[in-house]
Amino acid sequence: MTPDLSGLRIADYLQALGSGAPTPGGGSAAALAGALASALGRMVVSVAQEKEPTPERQSLVAAFRDLEAHFLRLAAEDERAFAEVMDALRIPKDVASRQEHVQTALERAAAVPLRAASASVSTLEHLLLAEPHASRSIVSDIGVAAHLALAALRSSLLNTDANLRSMKDAGARDRFEREANALATAAETTHDDLVHRVAQRLSSGHF
Repeated sequence: MTPDLSGLRIADYLQALGSGAPTPGGGSAAALAGALASALGRMVVSVAQEKEPTPERQSLVAAFRDLEAHFLRLAAEDERAFAEVMDALRIPKDVASRQEHVQTALERAAAVPLRAASASVSTLEHLLLAEPHASRSIVSDIGVAAHLALAALRSSLLNTDANLRSMKDAGARDRFEREANALATAAETTHDDLVHRVAQRLSSGHF
């Protein structure tokens, strides 16, 4: 398992991601996309805060910083959850409790990326609040952050779905799917609103 993402150089993380090791993988990369989206949002608001400090901007900066840290923790949790699934699958098939261990591990492996998807929605919602604070010269960064956050959500939900396909508990599977669908709808709506706002700002011709 790779060390905590927050302690790695970018080049070292990419080396680990591109290696033949099972982790880090897609779940970690999805969480990193969310962290990048949050950091970009924080940058945009930080620029405005340095020019004219306000309590709202200070609160937004803090919220984006918390989201960044949350995504990095989720990246590590995703690796641990994957390892738990692999450990459960290694239990001999004649062990009576094997199926229970496998299903418990799969539920956790599905829940972690679902939490990353939820954090992606939160990031998009905060970007919506941040957009009015962006000058036209950097408002495109809000758009970039929106795309990254949506990519984080879609990637995270793909990982959730991959684990659900092996889950035997139909009730748990349905519960995960309902939450995933609600998050996807919320994210798409907010993302499209943000992209529209950014496009309007960029076409206004005023810095």
